[in-house]
Amino acid sequence: MNYVRPAQVAGYFYPSNPDKLKKDISLMLDVTKPKEKINKIFGLVAPHAGYVYSGKTAAHAYNLLVGKKYERVVIISPSHSEYFPGISVFEGDAYETPLGILKVDKEFREKLLTDDGVIFTGYEGHRREHALEVQLPFLQSVLQDFKIVPVVMGDQS
Repeated sequence: MNYVRPAQVAGYFYPSNPDKLKKDISLMLDVTKPKEKINKIFGLVAPHAGYVYSGKTAAHAYNLLVGKKYERVVIISPSHSEYFPGISVFEGDAYETPLGILKVDKEFREKLLTDDGVIFTGYEGHRREHALEVQLPFLQSVLQDFKIVPVVMGDQS
């Protein structure tokens, strides 16, 4: 692997200790189990604040994925930390959290790119962005054997 994006907000938005993080997510998932099963999930909307503020709400969403199998997860986030035009699909090889490394689906990433450069590979928006990163430990807790496609939206006007 050439570039693995290290966790930027572990210890701030969620615990940096892997055992504490696993325990916290497990507790949030336990208290938010769905009352009914939804068979086909094509997308989720989850909050991106610190877990102390929105973790249980995120757990409601991620509980819907328990027991399901996905080969890839596309995560779309706004950019809070830097302005840029267009849509940045992470150019690196993986994202890291206290729970481990999530590899990027590079083959699928290439299919998203546009000739006009509006959707491009880059690091813009990925360097310090929390909104995307806070989704990853939940995904690591409810899914197995999957790759990610991290996408950050720049100028949205």
